[in-house]
Amino acid sequence: MSETNLDKVMIGLEIHAYLDTKSKLFCSCSTSDETAEPNSLCCNICLGHPGSKPVLNEKAVELAVKIGLALNCTINKDFFFSRKTYFYPDMSMNYQITQYEVPVAEKGFVILSSGKKVRIKRAHIEWDPAALVHPNGMGKSQYVLIDYNRSGFPLVEIVTQPDLESPREAREFLNLLENILGYLNVLKPNTTMKSDCNISIHGGNRAEIKNVSGFAAAEKALTYELARQKKEVDSGKIIEQHTRAFNADTGVTTMLRKKETEDDYGYIFDPDLVKVSLEEQYISKIKKELPELPEAKSKRYQVEYKLPEFDAVVLCGNFGLTKLFEEMVKQSADSIISARLLTRELLAVLNHDSLQLGDVKVSAGALVELVDLIKIGKVSDKNAKQSIINYVSGDKTMPVGYLKKNDLLISSDINLEEIVSKVVAENQKAVADYKSGNEKSLNFLAGLVMRQTKGTAAPQKVQEMLRQKLS
Repeated sequence: MSETNLDKVMIGLEIHAYLDTKSKLFCSCSTSDETAEPNSLCCNICLGHPGSKPVLNEKAVELAVKIGLALNCTINKDFFFSRKTYFYPDMSMNYQITQYEVPVAEKGFVILSSGKKVRIKRAHIEWDPAALVHPNGMGKSQYVLIDYNRSGFPLVEIVTQPDLESPREAREFLNLLENILGYLNVLKPNTTMKSDCNISIHGGNRAEIKNVSGFAAAEKALTYELARQKKEVDSGKIIEQHTRAFNADTGVTTMLRKKETEDDYGYIFDPDLVKVSLEEQYISKIKKELPELPEAKSKRYQVEYKLPEFDAVVLCGNFGLTKLFEEMVKQSADSIISARLLTRELLAVLNHDSLQLGDVKVSAGALVELVDLIKIGKVSDKNAKQSIINYVSGDKTMPVGYLKKNDLLISSDINLEEIVSKVVAENQKAVADYKSGNEKSLNFLAGLVMRQTKGTAAPQKVQEMLRQKLS
């Protein structure tokens, strides 16, 4: 294989997400009671008893159609379910009900920030297996318990074509996908999307990394696997198609088993489920009821709130941020300052601590108070950011309370003239450099003044007084 081929990467993703329904996919058992005793929320259908007759959950179909439309897919007006041979202990009837030949949606796409189109091969509905419980931890237990409460939960599986060419692109795609699903409000709360990540060096066989949770983990798993495959090929070995597991703690993938082919799954039409037919009117109604999606919302924000394009795009790239922004604007917060605070200060703190917005409690009201102070010039950018850091990662004190408690609000009571004079007198080299034409020296002196005032002086006022003093 040539060096050029080694640099060509093909990545395809299979993403599984729980649909937000009150009951399971083919029976009336609840999906909502997370505190229920093991094996207490199941019936003859989700246990796979012979002779049981599944009945399709209409809400699951509606949510899957929404997803298909939002991903620019063709919705199949006639679709049906198949049985996939599945010889594992978490599936009592040894097959999984899924879609294969004709899914509910197919042939869609998502566009990355680079303009690249990632094709969606299919979005189909299937039911989730039971949960395997390892009493002493994975690999440490002598036996495994099975909880069928989860068996039959409705899933949507979104399968891409192998259009992604780097782990970073895969992470961006997953982020975009979750954002779109967030806008649609179709996901079961408190659940995580899981990805099967398929990767190959162009021309070689692919390895599938199973059940990877989270964007960062997917990027790490693919990065490791890409390096491993290149090393294997460099040493003259041939990559065989197989399945691997990813350890998020070590960042390493390990061999699980030889990869099954589609023929191995023995797909057949499910004889217990009739063909599903959707009327054009039904699909059109769902399409009309779709919420405003990220691209359209970004354009509206630029027009309605006069936001810079960058702020609008970043804001709408996170569904949680848009909800927070709109709550703040409803409380009469300045839209431009609010967007800047969320996209720069808040996101910077979350990214630094590897947190998602949903991991922390952020009050729109608390941020509105801070925006109001910024608008009237009562707090410096530095102290505003510090108050956000403390609010998210510190003792959780409300931003304005933190600023007041630590005397960090810009005050007219300080003797700024005296502090400026003292800084100038003690830093004659910087003064000389400024008078020689070095503008950076003015910023250095201003920084010293701001440090003396703990950021409670207005930065523009400090710059103005220094210029007057040095002229």
